[in-house]
Amino acid sequence: MKRVVSALAVSLVFFAVQNVQAFNPQGGNALWGKYAIQTCRSCHKEKGLTALDPHERSREQWEDVFADDYKKLREMSHDFTAVGINDRQLENIYRYLVETSAKNASATSMATSSAAKREKPAPAAKKTTATSRQKSDKKFDMAAGDPGKGRYIFRKCLNCHKKKKVPVVSPGDRTKKAWDRFFAKDFRKIKKAMPDFDTYKYTVSQMEHLHQFLRKYALDADKPKTCE
Repeated sequence: MKRVVSALAVSLVFFAVQNVQAFNPQGGNALWGKYAIQTCRSCHKEKGLTALDPHERSREQWEDVFADDYKKLREMSHDFTAVGINDRQLENIYRYLVETSAKNASATSMATSSAAKREKPAPAAKKTTATSRQKSDKKFDMAAGDPGKGRYIFRKCLNCHKKKKVPVVSPGDRTKKAWDRFFAKDFRKIKKAMPDFDTYKYTVSQMEHLHQFLRKYALDADKPKTCE
C-alpha cells in the first residue's frame, strides 16, 4: 500500500512540474490580451495609476517591462494572483501591448511623413490684433484647469524626462502647497529647475490642467500617485 501511495505522489509531482510553464515572451494572443488587460485597468483606476494604454510606452519599453519573467512588474509589488491574472493571460496582455504600440508608432510615422509631403509654405504672419494680445497675455489661474486633461500633459512631460535621462517625477513627490509654489509667479520655480522651459511652448491653459492633475494626486491628497 505504501508503495502505491508513494508512486501516486511521485506521479502527481511530475504532472505538476510538467504543467508549470514560465512566461513566454514569444507566446500570447493580442486579441485575448485586449480583454484580459481590462482587469488590470480596473485595479489601476482604483489606485489612481496609469490607464495602461499601449501608446504610453514604445514597443521596446514594453518588452523591457516584461523581460526576465516580467521582473520589473514583480518588483512593483504587483499581486497578480489577487486579481486572477496568470502567466498565460500576461502573455496575452504583453502581446497586445507590444503589437498595438508598434502599430501606433508605424501609423504615426506614416502620418508624419505624409503631412511633410503635403506641407505648404507658411503664410505670412498676420498683424497682432487686440484679441490675440489678450489671449497671449492670459494670466495663470491657480483655481482653473482640468486634472483629466492634465494627465495627458503629464505623460508628455514623463516621456521627455525619460528621453533626456533626467529625474522622473510623480504627483506624490510633493504636497499640494509645494506644487502650488512651482506654478506661482509665472512658473518661476519650474523655470528655475528647467531653464529651457519656454522652448516647449506650453500654453497657460495647459499649465492650468497640469497643475490641477498634480494637486489631485499630491502627497497629501486622498489618493496620492507615487509612481508613473
